[in-house]
Amino acid sequence: MGKENYIRIPITMPDDMVSYLEENSLKSKITGGHKLANTEIVRACVNAIRELGLDYTAVKDEDDLKDRILEAKAAYSAKKK
Repeated sequence: MGKENYIRIPITMPDDMVSYLEENSLKSKITGGHKLANTEIVRACVNAIRELGLDYTAVKDEDDLKDRILEAKAAYSAKKK
């Protein structure tokens, strides 16, 4: 998918999350990679969640969703072994 198909969406997050993205973006660069844009990190996370086959049924809130993501990741990793 080329960038011409991208849609800009506003995302709000606390300062500590933005700092986390920035720090790890720079870490990639100083360890031989390139500086990742925050949007690249977020898109990669969305694509990873897609692969996990996450069940969104009756998710109550952000913390519940995070737990579901971690559970799906554990199940995914167990299947790969």
